[in-house]
Amino acid sequence: MIKKELKNNYLYLITTVILIVVINLVMKSQLYNSILNFDHDVINFVSFIINTYFTSFFKALTNFGDWYIPTMIIVCIFLFIKNKKYFYILSSGYVFSGLIVFVSKLLIQRPRPIKALIDIPKSFSFPSGHTVTSIVFYITLWYLLTYKSNKKTKIITFIITLFIVILIGISRIYLGVHYFSDVVGGIILAIPILFMIINISKKVLR
Repeated sequence: MIKKELKNNYLYLITTVILIVVINLVMKSQLYNSILNFDHDVINFVSFIINTYFTSFFKALTNFGDWYIPTMIIVCIFLFIKNKKYFYILSSGYVFSGLIVFVSKLLIQRPRPIKALIDIPKSFSFPSGHTVTSIVFYITLWYLLTYKSNKKTKIITFIITLFIVILIGISRIYLGVHYFSDVVGGIILAIPILFMIINISKKVLR
């Protein structure tokens, strides 16, 4: 079934591959210096708003983008929800988005910022894995949980979910472990992956 659905969504796969190639070319072109200069301007701006409350908030929030919270949610769905389609959709989407992040980091190989408020991960900087996987995971989770809900509930819960995943991306910039362009690039890469997973979910749940 997964092979069949991937064939039906080849456009999203091709779009993802093209985006990775284009971003890779941009990062190795003369445009990179302009991007880096803007990233440093953002870092300088963030340095003026750093305080204890923001730091505590973003340190807590960024954990929701780490692997263990989505993994716990996936395990709970497997154990407590009878419809295993939810488990397969959510786990497949999360693993696939993680794979795209892994491949992108290896191809682009962008170094991390030098200073951060938390331990700097040893992996490459672009794209922000927290951003990509959080968008795909939490919005897919939203879709599955509100699949049979009314329109008003869907809109309200979607806005809340979107707000949370954007804040997770912002937390990576605030904490200094990613550049602004890492997060923006993560959002761009997450969009076709998310559309593909949602499209597959519609057909599977039907």
